[in-house]
Amino acid sequence: MDWKWSSCSGYYGKKLYPQELLNSELILKLFSEDNEIAEKRFKEFNEQENEDNCLDDVITTRPRDEDVRLEIEKIISGINVAQIKSLPKDQRNKIIKKAKYIEGVTQRQLARILGVSQALISIT
Repeated sequence: MDWKWSSCSGYYGKKLYPQELLNSELILKLFSEDNEIAEKRFKEFNEQENEDNCLDDVITTRPRDEDVRLEIEKIISGINVAQIKSLPKDQRNKIIKKAKYIEGVTQRQLARILGVSQALISIT
């Protein structure tokens, strides 16, 4: 392990200082009763590739207004985007709720496109 403060090397059978800070036995026994096999399995498990998405790995890009407008048009089918603000409250709010699920869209962006207040988007 490259990181100075990691206890991982202790699980890999290397000496740590101070030794008493790590009791690897409990974790290694989950992999095997045989310590050598357990260390090997732990290392394989710990180093296997995964598809995890961590917060620091996520790069978000905001969709263009035109792309959001096209997605909204798919949701509303037959209604002009400019008319949404004039629809009855229940109907308008249903559309807003669905539009909030458009990937990457912000409340401010939705408010601008729909011609309503950001507060309305927020409470809907």
